[in-house]
Amino acid sequence: MKSLLTGFLAVLWLSLQAQQLYLEGFGSINRTRYSDARFSNATDYLGYGGRLAVGSDHFQVGAEYRSNLTNPKFDEPFGTTSFDETFYGGFLRTKISRYPAMRFGLVLRAGGGVYATSAHLDTNPGKYTQKYDPIFGFNGGAGFSIPILNHTMIELGYTYNYLKRPSGVFTIPAHNASYHLISVGLSLNFVFGKRAREYDHLKKNWKYRNGWRD
Repeated sequence: MKSLLTGFLAVLWLSLQAQQLYLEGFGSINRTRYSDARFSNATDYLGYGGRLAVGSDHFQVGAEYRSNLTNPKFDEPFGTTSFDETFYGGFLRTKISRYPAMRFGLVLRAGGGVYATSAHLDTNPGKYTQKYDPIFGFNGGAGFSIPILNHTMIELGYTYNYLKRPSGVFTIPAHNASYHLISVGLSLNFVFGKRAREYDHLKKNWKYRNGWRD
């Protein structure tokens, strides 16, 4: 409890001191990397999500929501098994760039949270659904942030998600349920305080107006 309170106070302090507010919506193509032999064939599926973060110009703390548009499906002799999933979590983000809210840069991100998963079994007799208890897992990745208009960016990224599902759903044994995620999104990067004045000065500078980059 003490560590949770400390974390909450740290995030609150960072929010009050924030120089940047980051908002992103994205779509993704995901590819399974499950360890169980029944689900070992890599399967592609689609997802969507959003991220919100606050912090300094180069480093932010944020929250992420992500869910499936389609589910990974695996054909078996007795039917088809699929998994749907929704992720709720937090992350740390940094962008390597002199002016992160307005220039091209490399983005690094690491986080963790709860993966809410359900398994669906579709057989000739009928369809069945069972939910897993919430599963805690981790993720991390890298990508590029590409400016298109002032503080609006195209975000391209790769994320690896690591989690283990326990046994107890249908006849599915415990297994590693990790997967790859490639996302394409659009972000808004709002800058405040002294740093905002520096950005305004940059925009008015003749070198910037003429496309010069330092």
